[in-house]
Amino acid sequence: MDQITEGGRSIHEIDKIRKRLEAEKLELQSALEEAEATLEQEENKVLRCQMELTQVKTEIERRIAEKDEEFAMVRKNQAKALDSMQAALETEAKGKAEALRMKKKLEADAADRWTGFGACHCWKC
Repeated sequence: MDQITEGGRSIHEIDKIRKRLEAEKLELQSALEEAEATLEQEENKVLRCQMELTQVKTEIERRIAEKDEEFAMVRKNQAKALDSMQAALETEAKGKAEALRMKKKLEADAADRWTGFGACHCWKC
């Protein structure tokens, strides 16, 4: 009879251990499911962040391209303005040189006339 009692206790102990292990198993399964759900949420966050980053990069690249085009247009317009100012400066320099040449010619003509006038005036005397 002691053996039967001992066997009953043993079965009871094994049953308690089995129930405890099942409870631990359920707890671990629950923790695993929670961890998997959290992992999935974090993976979704990472994907969203990657998509946002890609969009931001695309937007930045678009803005840089716009600014590059804008800068190229400004450079082109400045080059045209510089060419125009150089042409105007050259024209002004040519005009000034021509005016100086004409001034010298007129001064020489006037000097000749005054010399001729003086000679003519002296001839009448």
